[in-house]
Amino acid sequence: MKKIKKVKTGLKEIKKNYLPRKKKYEKAKRICGKRNSYSKTDADATFMRMKEDRMGNGQLKPAYNVQIGTENGFVTGYDIYANPNDTKTLKPHLRQQAKRLGVKPKVVITDAGYGGEENYRYLENRGAVAVIKYNTYRKEKSLKWQEDIFRTENWEYDKKGKHYICPNGRKLTLRRTRKEKTATGYTMKIDRYECESCKYCRKKKQCTKAKGNRVIDRNEQWQRLKKKACRTLEDERYVELRKQRSVEVETVFGQIKGNQGYRRFLLRGMAKVSTEWGLLSLGYNLKQLYRLNLGKMA
Repeated sequence: MKKIKKVKTGLKEIKKNYLPRKKKYEKAKRICGKRNSYSKTDADATFMRMKEDRMGNGQLKPAYNVQIGTENGFVTGYDIYANPNDTKTLKPHLRQQAKRLGVKPKVVITDAGYGGEENYRYLENRGAVAVIKYNTYRKEKSLKWQEDIFRTENWEYDKKGKHYICPNGRKLTLRRTRKEKTATGYTMKIDRYECESCKYCRKKKQCTKAKGNRVIDRNEQWQRLKKKACRTLEDERYVELRKQRSVEVETVFGQIKGNQGYRRFLLRGMAKVSTEWGLLSLGYNLKQLYRLNLGKMA
């Protein structure tokens, strides 16, 4: 019979295996930073869910988030981010635009992906008009939403008395207030309301899945900013600008990605990718200039 050698599993062996792995994880953590992922082939890129996946399952791929500013059909500036969330890119992009152009925008028009309390508040503090939809803007305009008696947005609210009245006529009073911070450090103040008693309520199953009483979280600041956003979006002065936004901004991506077939970056690293997109934007602006001059000549 052959003798089997015993494997040493002492403290020294454990340390020997642990230390290299620890260094590997610490290095990965430094590279990742505040992101939740990064690509091994391009450490500056983050895995993002791509819309163009043929299987329709939203495959994750290393990518960059490109933000552009346009005016009168021309690209006035751009920024490249490793953050897939559009909401978090608006503030830094506008700061960079102000540095590049030396002018702060009086009116900012974006799609609903940028509509959030932090962005609305940021633009309000700087005296800029926010022509930006929030995520539920369209749904709130539908009859289905407005006729749903179990949506808290349709409930009677007493601002002075600080209470809601539910569809069954019961009162939801203010219980406590808490503060929450976003990933960017913005603080939100949220009030919590609770029903006096949901016991023996015939509508409870339709109203809530909670075992106890119905609870509502209300953000006064967010409610105020949403109402202000609605008034701005319905203002005739900004209706045409909203239509023009999709023509100007989406045309840039449509021309570059669709007509030119440019659907992926050829270079790696934030700096190189930024230069690559800059050349593409420059080419787009030159085409626009040529088109306008050609129209004048005709």
